[in-house]
Amino acid sequence: MSNLSKIVLGTVQFGIDYGISNRIGKTHSLEVEKILQYASKQGINILDTASSYGNAENLIADYIANEDKNSWNVITKTPHFKGNIIDGKQVNKLSESVEFLQKKIGKESIYGLLIHNCDDLFLPGADNLMNTLERLKKEGVVKKIGVSVYNGEQIDHILNNYSIDIIQLPFNILDQRLMKGGYLTKLKEFGIEVHARSIFLQGLLLMPLNNIHSWFDPILGALEDFHLAAKKMNLTALQLALAFVQSSDGIDRLVVGVNTLEQLREIVNAKSVRINTTEFYNLSVDNAIFLNPSNWKV
Repeated sequence: MSNLSKIVLGTVQFGIDYGISNRIGKTHSLEVEKILQYASKQGINILDTASSYGNAENLIADYIANEDKNSWNVITKTPHFKGNIIDGKQVNKLSESVEFLQKKIGKESIYGLLIHNCDDLFLPGADNLMNTLERLKKEGVVKKIGVSVYNGEQIDHILNNYSIDIIQLPFNILDQRLMKGGYLTKLKEFGIEVHARSIFLQGLLLMPLNNIHSWFDPILGALEDFHLAAKKMNLTALQLALAFVQSSDGIDRLVVGVNTLEQLREIVNAKSVRINTTEFYNLSVDNAIFLNPSNWKV
């Protein structure tokens, strides 16, 4: 698999204002079209989306159906389930929406359907949810099913209870917890396709140090060391962050999100950089508060 074919283009920025370093807001639909056209020409052929990403799912579905049906595969995710139980009505609604998306884009099947919030698998009704995913796979509506996770406890629960094809997890040069915990190796032993997200830590790794909020002061030393390492290697912060993930064993695909065509061009131009990842294990941060953007107080 080539470097660029390992790239999965995230679409959250196409539907909502997302990212700590984002000063643009939601990407304009005309810019989205330019990004998709360029990505397709570069051999990037998977889009990662979700119903919770504003209008992103509908935007890319319309584009694929009308402009580029044969070039793209789509990974989407389950919606937010309300309440403390997953009932049949919510699961049926999920099934209907996925089947509608599949028909709308005009593909024989959707590449992947992931459970967006892994904690849903700890709720009453979780087996009904997973059974629905398995049915959609068996019927050919989706090719692969999986889960988006945050930590090792969730991975253990999944591997002990369910059979999946894809797992999406956070992994970057600061967040090495799942690698150091042996989970990347374990997932390979189970034959699961591993998709790494948060490669740039929602853009935090790419921000100038003097623009970083004081809330991040406890990890400022690690961020300084990261930027210093990039400078010593004559690399940009983006090149080093991307190289660390794509040079790491056990990662099948890299989920990257962009706001502009220029940002995607920078990622494409950084594709060939390879590094010895062991030289950067010392940059690992263990405090999950600073590694999960949902915890950030900025």
